[in-house]
Amino acid sequence: MQTDAWLAPVTSHNSMKIFVHDYPGHAFPVQLSRKFAELGHEVVHAFAQALESPRGGVLSRSSDPQSLRILPVTTGMPMPKYDFLRRVLEERRYGALLAETVKREQPELFITCTTPDDVLDALRFRLPRKLHMIWWLQDLYSVGIRSVLNRQIPLAGTVVSTLYRSKERRFAARADHIVPITAAFIPFLEELGVPKSKITVIENWAPANEITPLPSENDWKREQGLSGKKVVLYSGTLGLKHNPALLSRAAARFQAQRRDDIVVVVATQGMGADFLKKEAEAHAIQNLKVLPWQPYERLPQVLSSADILTAIIEPDAGLFSVPSKILSCFCAGRPIVAAIPSNNLAAKTITNAQAGLVVEPDDEAGFIAQLDHLLANPALGEELGRNGRAYAEKTFDIDAIARQFLALPTQASRK
Repeated sequence: MQTDAWLAPVTSHNSMKIFVHDYPGHAFPVQLSRKFAELGHEVVHAFAQALESPRGGVLSRSSDPQSLRILPVTTGMPMPKYDFLRRVLEERRYGALLAETVKREQPELFITCTTPDDVLDALRFRLPRKLHMIWWLQDLYSVGIRSVLNRQIPLAGTVVSTLYRSKERRFAARADHIVPITAAFIPFLEELGVPKSKITVIENWAPANEITPLPSENDWKREQGLSGKKVVLYSGTLGLKHNPALLSRAAARFQAQRRDDIVVVVATQGMGADFLKKEAEAHAIQNLKVLPWQPYERLPQVLSSADILTAIIEPDAGLFSVPSKILSCFCAGRPIVAAIPSNNLAAKTITNAQAGLVVEPDDEAGFIAQLDHLLANPALGEELGRNGRAYAEKTFDIDAIARQFLALPTQASRK
């Protein structure tokens, strides 16, 4: 066991080189990297260039500090998201390449976020033992694998999940500190043998200074032919842990009621998009519009075009997945209707912020009823949207968040 002090409160005299890796390239981790650089640290921010995922602010900006470098990492091959065996091999190749990249940069601190277990496993034995590492834990992959695979091949998920749980246990032992995004992950980490002194919960946020409320009738809405329409919008990943049928059935319901003024717009790619396109064609749903992911720079217009923003997650994903997209919805100042398990952090946050309405994931009738309720009560929608924006402005303080990361407990215990 090795114990040493390695992080201290931020001052102008203790700058260091930090390597931040966020596998999907989301908006809030790169905002954190920008803030680290503003605070005087040399920062490399890396993400998986070949991964099919909505990006957030990972293009270099003229306003970026000179001490920040954004680094796309790629093996040169696409990430086969839905081919399990090929995905494992490609993630391990990516992990090996990422480890070499980190070693070449020689940072003092490595933070890895939203990183698959096979990438973590490759990093664990390739990175130098002296490198201090923070595991920023966004998802419980082993729990998710068990849920998804057991639906396809009974018991297979349990077997494979046990294998991945052992990978998480090994990486948890290697990491100097673990930052879960919800306290609900703490019992899982304790089962892996992680002491409480090595865990600090930091909830996710969204860049409230970048995603701001704009007029509903904006350039993006006009370009999409949506002017004058009431828009129910879903934007973001829509995959195995979601139920896209809720969106197609809501659109079909509005169409059956001849409510031509309402359009359900879904900005996504992958399996969810393919499913919805087939549904629209098979059932002649004219008021369901499926678009690819939109550029992050246009996200404020996209979200602001909506009368209602939506979020969906399946019942058995309630603990292991916390949809951070709802935090962007808060920033945009629009009400949310979410089909999310009531024990999920996102559901609790929406309720506590009084920023939207929440139903259980399998409550199709309730989901549509809440959409109807907000469409019929625009004043309530405006109030919920204001509440969400107020919550974002109060809570998503990037200065405080960055300093919280940099002041994590200084004791590093390794096995």
